[in-house]
Amino acid sequence: MTKVSLHKEFILVETETINLADLRKVELRMYYLVEIHDTASEDVGCIMEDLEGVLQPRKFDTFSKAKVQAGLVKEKLTKTQYTHIVSIENDKPTINET
Repeated sequence: MTKVSLHKEFILVETETINLADLRKVELRMYYLVEIHDTASEDVGCIMEDLEGVLQPRKFDTFSKAKVQAGLVKEKLTKTQYTHIVSIENDKPTINET
């Protein structure tokens, strides 16, 4: 059992010991896409990758990786364009950050 406390008198968190190796075995269920929007039109783009000759949206397994790629893409966009990170869980998109 693990106990975490910031004060000697209070226990803030009490949990069973967690094996991180078991957590890593779980199949990834959430990923992030970097969309490219344009305020001058309704067009929406996405960072793409070539998988076996087919262009598909590039999926990032962490938000920080998507954030880095969005930053790199922003340098090449026009003044009317911006990036938007969307999280996808079980094929249901949700807005994560603008």
